[in-house]
Amino acid sequence: MDKSTLIAGLEFARSRLLATLDDIEKSGQVPDKVLSWRPAPGRAHIGWQAMHCAATHDRYLNVRIKGGQPVDPELVENFAGGSTPSDQRVPSLIQIRSALDKHYTALKSFLQNASQEELDKVQDFGGVKRSLAESIILLTWHEAHHQGQIHLTWNCYKAAHGLI
Repeated sequence: MDKSTLIAGLEFARSRLLATLDDIEKSGQVPDKVLSWRPAPGRAHIGWQAMHCAATHDRYLNVRIKGGQPVDPELVENFAGGSTPSDQRVPSLIQIRSALDKHYTALKSFLQNASQEELDKVQDFGGVKRSLAESIILLTWHEAHHQGQIHLTWNCYKAAHGLI
C-alpha cells in the first residue's frame, strides 16, 4: 500500500475525531463535564477515549515501530491500552487537542518520510507479524473505533441531559 493512501486514511479518521470534539466544544455544555461523563459504571469517559488515541500513536511509533521509549511516558501510562480510566485524570479539551496534534504530527511525519521498503518491512509486534503499512491501517481503524465510542458516549450524554 502506498503512503498517500495510508495518510488519507489517517487524515479521515482524525478529521472525524476532531469534528466530534468541535461539536462538544460548540454545544454550550461545560466541556469538562462532558469529557468526564461515563455512559455506565466502569466505562471510559470521552476524555480517556480521546487521550487513548494520542497515547497509542506515541507508543506505536516510538516503542513498537522505532524500538525506543514513548515520548510522553505519563500519557502512555495513564491512557494507553491496559490503563484504567480515572476520574482524577480527566483531560481538558486543550490538553486533548495538544496531545492528539503532537503525536499525530510525529506519526504522519514519520510516515511521509518512510520508503516503500520501510512500509513493506514486516516486524514482530508482540507475537504478531505485520508490515509498517498494515500497522498504519490498524492505527486508522483504532482511531475510528475510539471515535465511534466517543460519538456514542456524546450521544448518550446528550440523551441523558435532555439535549436530543
